[in-house]
Amino acid sequence: MVKYEEKFLVINIKHLEEARKEIPDKIAEFYELYDFISNWLPTNKYYVCNQDEPYAEKVIQTILEGENKKVAKKK
Repeated sequence: MVKYEEKFLVINIKHLEEARKEIPDKIAEFYELYDFISNWLPTNKYYVCNQDEPYAEKVIQTILEGENKKVAKKK
């Protein structure tokens, strides 16, 4: 059975832009590094749900049900 695990790093672009005011060189380095490693990342697209949203539990349950169905199909 698939269980919930944190497996993604999500950074809100708005927060990067706010940080750019304080540490512009570091944010520029971050974007440069991101561009570099993007060569090895798949082009998948994701939906993001904040864990403190009132619907978050439904979202994670839906995801886990789908993942468990995929695992069951493989068996």
